[in-house]
Amino acid sequence: MQQLEQVTLGHYQILKRLARGGMSEIYLARDTANDQVVAVKLVNTGAGDYYERFRAEVKAQAAFNHEHILPVLDYGEFDSWCYMITPYIEDGTLSERLQQGCLSLAEAEQVLAQLSQALHYAHEKGIVHRDIKPSNVLMRDGTHVYLSDFGLVKRVGEDNGLTLTGYLIGTPEYMAPELAECEASPCSDVYALGILMYEMLSGRVPFKANTPIAVYMRHIRDLPDPPSIYNPSIPPEVEAVIFQALEKDPDHRFQSAQEFYLAYAQAVRLAEEHRLHAAAMPTQVNRFDLEKPRVTIVRQKHRILRGRFLFTLLLLPLLLVTLPAILHFSLGSQGFKMSIWGADAAPPSHQHVISTNAVNTNQKPAMPPTPAPQSTNPSVTQAPAQTISNSGNNQNVAGNKDGPKAKAKASRPPAAPRQPGKGPKK
Repeated sequence: MQQLEQVTLGHYQILKRLARGGMSEIYLARDTANDQVVAVKLVNTGAGDYYERFRAEVKAQAAFNHEHILPVLDYGEFDSWCYMITPYIEDGTLSERLQQGCLSLAEAEQVLAQLSQALHYAHEKGIVHRDIKPSNVLMRDGTHVYLSDFGLVKRVGEDNGLTLTGYLIGTPEYMAPELAECEASPCSDVYALGILMYEMLSGRVPFKANTPIAVYMRHIRDLPDPPSIYNPSIPPEVEAVIFQALEKDPDHRFQSAQEFYLAYAQAVRLAEEHRLHAAAMPTQVNRFDLEKPRVTIVRQKHRILRGRFLFTLLLLPLLLVTLPAILHFSLGSQGFKMSIWGADAAPPSHQHVISTNAVNTNQKPAMPPTPAPQSTNPSVTQAPAQTISNSGNNQNVAGNKDGPKAKAKASRPPAAPRQPGKGPKK
């Protein structure tokens, strides 16, 4: 088809080509009579079957008056061209939107709601679209949807599914299995709408192959993969609705586009309820299962610490009583001066100091539990007899721990330390 830029069709001045498909082209034009930008769809009058189908499209679409079906502003023939004038939707098609990524459940529901209304309106007038696909869905402001391109429309009861050359008409990726037998019906549009929903949520069509006929054969014999394989966020409730729309047998599908939409909307609500319920359940289980053991562990730890503290309080007086005697026995014979408060610190008056100066070297050491001899040095506090008696008891305890030899050794009194210049008394 030749380029038509700057060509004038009546009072429509062609500006530039927007798209091309099959035997038709779409141009951006200016309506000089109303001073507005419009879209012009053109088909050459010598295009044979395509020309006849285009005339059928113009006739069908011009009869529609629905907010979600692209309106026809004007149509006619000029020179060798048949044209149809529609509003220019600058936001583009659903196909262009899907290039940016999948739609959310809510966005897909909004598109499905509007398309189902448009199809329900057409089906009530006895018209089957037969070519529902993303490029035939226009979007204004990202929210308002228009169904366009009724070039393959078929009236219910007609049998013109094949061209004279024997080829199937339609886009293989979106064609219902029964179209091979020329049995187009509203359920055929429901099937195509199911493919569209599959693509909007998963980002791809369910069936692909190297040739158009191979693609269409997969519609007849193969089952689609779950769309959740490609988009795990698709809930099973929604997935089940899409599968029902893609049933091979038309009788097992939704019998209308409106029924399909209502089932989808209900599935989305049900999936949301299940999600909220599932999100709440783990919180309750964790609170019951995890916090209770945590309290038990804390209480058990407190019991252990409290037991250790009480044991230490009970043991402390015994240590204070026995420690001076133990130190006297183990260090007294070696001539060291020892204080339980340290070598340089002055002990409190109620504590005991063990000193080797308190022992008279001119006397024989007394056998326990004889009290220690009085010291001639008044500056040194003597250990009480009770302390020495306790020392003797602790010596026996130490002897029991080390065996018979240690017991015999412990029974002998410690030798007095030798002073410088004096030998032992004979």
